[in-house]
Amino acid sequence: MKVIVLCLVFMLSLFANDASTFKETRYLYALDKNITLEGFITFGEQNIVIEYVKPESKVLTYFEEKLTIQDQNGYKVIDAQSMPSMNYFFLIIKAVHDENSVLLDSFFETTTKGDETLLSPKGVAAEVLEEVRISRQGKKLKSLHVKIKNGDRITIEILD
Repeated sequence: MKVIVLCLVFMLSLFANDASTFKETRYLYALDKNITLEGFITFGEQNIVIEYVKPESKVLTYFEEKLTIQDQNGYKVIDAQSMPSMNYFFLIIKAVHDENSVLLDSFFETTTKGDETLLSPKGVAAEVLEEVRISRQGKKLKSLHVKIKNGDRITIEILD
């Protein structure tokens, strides 16, 4: 589940430019606890790199359906195929970043009112997500709010 939450973090910054700083607040329902993280995300042509700088250093790299995690405990690689929900999240993130409406439409019903877009999951996404809400200021991403079916919540704010 931790990996799924981390994947959702990626989603926020993907709406922004190729590199952005962000603040992420997670509510973990099972622990009834809030966690705040800060870092930046960079979109390469073939990969996505997220570097957390607070409260501790951690680097996540998604490349060719593999997630590499490097932190104070070392280095590990997770095959996204072994975790379909994680792979699914990265596909969505990439679709948002690339503004691939065809791919996004295959995962969500979209409703836009002013600067706010509500993504209502359908299909496989509906098994994990309740909703994704995107707030923009003009064309620039301002925040992303994700509600997960297990009660967890993620709010990401772009700091740039």
